[in-house]
Amino acid sequence: MKRDMDLIRKITLATEQLPPNEWLEGIEGIEDAIFAGHARWMKEARLVEASIEEYLDGSTSTAIKRLTWDGCNFADEIRSDTLWKKAKENVLKPSMSFSFSVLREWLKAEITQGLPSIRGGA
Repeated sequence: MKRDMDLIRKITLATEQLPPNEWLEGIEGIEDAIFAGHARWMKEARLVEASIEEYLDGSTSTAIKRLTWDGCNFADEIRSDTLWKKAKENVLKPSMSFSFSVLREWLKAEITQGLPSIRGGA
């Protein structure tokens, strides 16, 4: 399975909207195995707290409880549709190899450049 950053964005933003004491157990239109794989990667990246159970029959039970502190920061970085589109054009091009840390650093730089107070503006 290939990592789908659009799906990771969708899962991150959906998790952020969870009411207290509710868990995200899937995304409409996404196969359970694909959701589970991406939830596992997000847990490994320390973006979410999640429970991922694999059963002998090959099925999985996945529940994302919440975003971590770093997951909240990531949600802030990817929330803007305009910035996400720009990231996809400049960092996530299909022909380009990237690492997650490169994406995060690029997003942080773009956000910083867009803050007037940091650039000396109003």
